[in-house]
Amino acid sequence: MNQPLINFEDYSVTGLIFNGIGCLLWVITYAILIYEINKKKFVEMPAYVAGANLGWEFVWSFFYHPNTGLLYSLSYQAAFFMDCYIFYAVLKFGTKQPLNDNAKKHFALFCIINFIFWILFCYTYRDEGYDTLNGANSGYIINVILSLQCVFLLLQTKETNKFSLLLGWTKMLGTAFISISLFYFFPDNQFVQLLGIACFVLDSTYIYVLWKRHGKLI
Repeated sequence: MNQPLINFEDYSVTGLIFNGIGCLLWVITYAILIYEINKKKFVEMPAYVAGANLGWEFVWSFFYHPNTGLLYSLSYQAAFFMDCYIFYAVLKFGTKQPLNDNAKKHFALFCIINFIFWILFCYTYRDEGYDTLNGANSGYIINVILSLQCVFLLLQTKETNKFSLLLGWTKMLGTAFISISLFYFFPDNQFVQLLGIACFVLDSTYIYVLWKRHGKLI
């Protein structure tokens, strides 16, 4: 596969800068999340979304590649390998999240089935022409679910010291920068623009709720 380092032919410089900053912030978000997992033995990513996130990254790292350029493709792959550890941690510590007893019995099996389903979903969604050439449509479907589930998980968990405001900020800013880039990349794609705005509202809500419970902004 021959890819330019950065695809200036099909995308504006401004959009590429916003997208690149967002991708970098997501890699930083994963690094913070891994640090928090090792420190607290608790995963802040909602357990039932972890498979979707990993499935999307698997498809866009190995079956398809974003046409924004090799540099962006490498950021997707870096996120995938970091997310492999996060998914492993979900299997190991995920039952510490609020779950009923029946869900805990079949937790690992459900997570694996969920992961396989989202691989098939993301692959067929792109293969049949519903996705953009950088995976934005499917990525933001998952991102909205993730952002919503993060708010639910926070509200359902009493011990707020298990959650990191820094992580909330980097996730919100990473998604926000990518969302801004989509207005440059796909000015007529109101679907993904709407999902980007929804993510910003949900991520900001998460930060607000955690700030009120922590009493500090970082």
